[in-house]
Amino acid sequence: MPSRRPVLTLLAASAAVLSLAACEKPAPGISVFSGTSSAHREAICWSFEANQAVEKGDCTLDLEAQPAGDIADALLKEIAIIPTKPGETVGISVDPEVADNGWLVSINGAPLTRTPVTEKYFRFTMPPKPLRDGDAQLVVQAVTDDGAAVRGSWIFGLSDARDNAG
Repeated sequence: MPSRRPVLTLLAASAAVLSLAACEKPAPGISVFSGTSSAHREAICWSFEANQAVEKGDCTLDLEAQPAGDIADALLKEIAIIPTKPGETVGISVDPEVADNGWLVSINGAPLTRTPVTEKYFRFTMPPKPLRDGDAQLVVQAVTDDGAAVRGSWIFGLSDARDNAG
């Protein structure tokens, strides 16, 4: 009598392949680093169509669905905090798919780039504390093919490493 083990193994492998095929492709990620700290995150919002703007359903975090007290906790799970110091270099490295159409960078709403960056790497010097008023929010936004809309978003926190030093 033939063994059922090879058949069961084949069925298990087939099921695993099918379950992987059903998985959604992950959104592209970016890495932010300063000094000895770094973090990598997938996009909080991402349109898989290069010529379409992000829509509400493209976001992994639905803040409207969160109770008011849970919003901060939900954001902290999604947003990495990088300690920095004034004058320190902060680097951003993006997946090639993000660089294809270009991306914009801002700190606390102030743009660091006027035109989309099309390189995979960008760096800047952290502004002095009086200009950034404590901790800062770093926002990276990928643009659509035509550059007219946002295709994806990432948010990182930049904390003042001097405030956290013991």
